Parts: sequence; structure tokens; C-alpha cells
Amino acid sequence: MKYTVLVLVSLSVVAVGLMAAGPAEEWLKSKHANRETALAEATVESRGPLAGHCGRCHSEQGFLAWLPQLLAGNPGLIVDPSTGKPAEVPYLAQLGLTKEKVQPITCAVCHGEGFAIRIQKSTPMLPSGFAATGVGLGAMCMTCHNTRNGRIQWDSQDPKRYTGPHEAAQADVIMGKNVYFLNDTAELVSPHAAFTGDSCVTCHKTLGKEGHTFEPSETSCAQCHGAAMKIEFVQEPTKHLLEQLRVAIEKKVLAARDKIKVVTAWDPKTDKDAPNTPIDATQIKSVDFLTIHGQLAFKFVMADGTEVYSQIGNVKDAPGEAGKPVFATSDPVVRAAHNYMLIEYDGSFGVHNPRFVRDVLLTTIRAMAQ
Repeated sequence: MKYTVLVLVSLSVVAVGLMAAGPAEEWLKSKHANRETALAEATVESRGPLAGHCGRCHSEQGFLAWLPQLLAGNPGLIVDPSTGKPAEVPYLAQLGLTKEKVQPITCAVCHGEGFAIRIQKSTPMLPSGFAATGVGLGAMCMTCHNTRNGRIQWDSQDPKRYTGPHEAAQADVIMGKNVYFLNDTAELVSPHAAFTGDSCVTCHKTLGKEGHTFEPSETSCAQCHGAAMKIEFVQEPTKHLLEQLRVAIEKKVLAARDKIKVVTAWDPKTDKDAPNTPIDATQIKSVDFLTIHGQLAFKFVMADGTEVYSQIGNVKDAPGEAGKPVFATSDPVVRAAHNYMLIEYDGSFGVHNPRFVRDVLLTTIRAMAQ
């Protein structure tokens, strides 16, 4: 068997792992190996003290510093043990969350002594405000692949925030949590989490294309559900419902466009904001959704083809201090946009939890019809 020596630098320790070339080469093809993401999301140069937030799951050093406190019941930001408070830049830099030293999600993040998976069977309380129980080795995946913004109240009339789900929303969907309009306090966990042995790991590694790339095979579904089962059977109806929801939210937004006077326009190329940008809302042709810096946002496509991006809370009825959000946090549009982004960011288009996703989309569509 061919072997590769994988050198992992963490803090002041150099860990040399002797690993079969296959897993090492597979990992190099995975998103976990992307150091550019670590540089952008998990360094003090790019994030300042927020590296203690994003660095928990976007870097080796951040995760390993965070893990003991997570296991002790604190899923919050990385804590400086000398103060007991969220870490500031000097401590985070000392951990190695700098452009010079930061490492991506390496073997050492998921594998501990003897290459054992660090978190198995059940998770501690997660940043998303729930724990996943009885999910095998997938507990390791769910530790980071969750919305990380606390537990939401499904029937809240006013969440009092515009916070959107994190792009790694898979654990919330597969466990059936953190949606509005649908009672998610019930047991809505997917059979894919509860009855496949290792949940995420079963489909994405054991039955996957190349193990540590974590890319599922085109035949993963058929291996359990029979040769006739195709992924499109779930994804195509889900995409249809997702588009129906987008149109339903868009209708609500366009109905209020006479009130829209200014936005804080965000430039996706420069990542810069332009406050109090006037907008002729009568020229809005269509509306799509995204998150900008963690906040729910609109993408307005104008009649001339230009695109205007703005966080929902910055779509206002007047410029300056007199301006108020056209869509308050209590507006059902905000909650519906959250649900839309949760399903969008999960990325499986229903496969992870078909019944839950369908119920969320149908319930949210009905809420928009009221």
C-alpha cells in the first residue's frame, strides 16, 4: 500500500500522521482542505475578534481550542481561559488564527488519538440550540454543519432579528429544527439520521464516491432504496416548491414596493456597503433571497437588468435617521425568507429530510397567502 506523510501544524505542536494515500488524496479534493476559506473566515486579519466565531469551524486551531468548551456545555464563541470571556484578537492570534499560521479543516479536527472520531453517537448542545442524539459518526459532522445562531421559536410573531441561517444548515434540516410556522418541537428527525447507522457518514463517506471527499455517489440512494430510486424523485418536487415559495414572498415584497425609497446597497465584488442608496422600487422586476454577513437579504433585479443587494433591515422608507425598515422583524416576510434560506443552504433539496422539507415549504407558502 502506498502511504503519504501528512504534516499537521496546530499551535506549537507538529503532528505527523502516517495515512494511506487514498484518504489523504481524497481530503485534498474536499472543501475541508480549502485554506482560502480558512484565511477569509478564520483569521484575525480578516475577521478581527469575530475569528473566535467563524474560526470554530473554519480552522483546525480554532476547532481544537473550542472543542473542550463545547464538550463542557458552552457552544458559544471561543473563550479566553484567562478571562472566561470571548477571546480577543491577541489570544486568537496566539492560537494561530493568523494568515501565516491558520490551517483548514485537517484530519486532526475530526480524528483524535488513534484516528478515532472525536464526537460520536450524540452531539453536545450545538450553536444552533439543539443536540443531535443517536446519529452515529455523523455527530462529528453535525457539530459544525448547523445554523449556529441559537434555537428559534417556531411560532414567534416577532423574532426581533434579521439573522439568517448559516450556509452549513444540514444538521437543522436532517434533525427537523429551527423553522418558523411549522411546529419543530415535535420529533421530525429524518430516517436518514436515525436509521442509517452513521447518518451523514453513511451516505457521504461509506457509500460515497471517494470517501474523504464526502461527495455522495449518484447511486447512493439506490444502494438502500433500490435501483429504480433516483435523487431527482425528491429534488425536482422540492425545487418546484422552493420556487413557489420564492414567488409567494416576492409577491409580498412587490406589494410593498411603493414604500421602498433607499437601501444600503452591498457590492458582492468589493464586499462594501453604500448606505442611503436611492432606489426606484417601481422598477423592481424580481426578488431573490440570500444572506449578507449573516443577515437575511434581498436581491432586487431591476427592469434594466441591474442587480441591487441589500440586507432586509436596510431596505427603508426614507433616507438617514428618519428611515425605518419597510419590513420590520415582525413581518412574516422575514420569517418566510429564513425558511427559504434554510432549505436553500441545506443544499440537498429535500434529500436529507424529505417530509420535513416538504412540510416546511408548504406551511410557509400558506403563511404567505394570508
